[in-house]
Amino acid sequence: MKKILKRILFYLTLLLFFLCFAVFLINYYVLSFSKENYFSSVDWLWNKEVWLVFGASVRWWKPSLILQDRLDVAAEAYKSGKINKIIVSWDNSSVDYNEPFIMKKYLINHWVKKEDIYEDFAWFDTYDSLYRAKDIFKADELVLFTQNFHLRRALYIADKLGIKAYWVQTDLRNYAWVRYNYYREILARVKAFFETEIIKAKPKFLWEKIKIVKDDEIEDVKETLKQDIFWENNTWILDENNTWAVDEWTFEQNFQ
Repeated sequence: MKKILKRILFYLTLLLFFLCFAVFLINYYVLSFSKENYFSSVDWLWNKEVWLVFGASVRWWKPSLILQDRLDVAAEAYKSGKINKIIVSWDNSSVDYNEPFIMKKYLINHWVKKEDIYEDFAWFDTYDSLYRAKDIFKADELVLFTQNFHLRRALYIADKLGIKAYWVQTDLRNYAWVRYNYYREILARVKAFFETEIIKAKPKFLWEKIKIVKDDEIEDVKETLKQDIFWENNTWILDENNTWAVDEWTFEQNFQ
């Protein structure tokens, strides 16, 4: 009986060793994608069209400190002319929790024009957010705003989805539970590896493509909307905050 128990213990120890070694290799592989396109400050960044701000959490309808720092750096980049459009992406899974709306409101209060903010309401994880940015918003190039512990995983996923990604670190202070976030990322990178390399699943929610309207195209869009009420037939999309977004087919038919 003792021999059997020892053998079981041996194989369990061996299995645990191989699992830990696999986790180590996957993390090393994921982290290897974060060596380029890094900017420690907005001042060093080249001018880019679209930026993506990942959500975090909100409390009492206000951004958490981690989320507030991401939004502050994004607003700084916008006001300095480094970016033109911002996608805010996070969770709106219930009626009483609308994180993209809170992010958008915060940016507007910090002098970002509402027509330059696009909301992605169907975020469930970083993979979903980047997949939707690529598939729905047709973003082949993005600048990512988030903290260092999260950026490396986001860059890896972006690369695997065919997105040319740049990253700006938004660590503006020392955060509570920051050590927990780094430990959490060890398993989150493993999850990202399986999502991108093995499962390759599509996000739960995908819908019509949305054309990010450039500044020199906005007036044409507004004029067309005055003449034809396309949004009643879901051809044109105009949200309750008057953020302009145009589905790709109609945009190509009218403006290209």
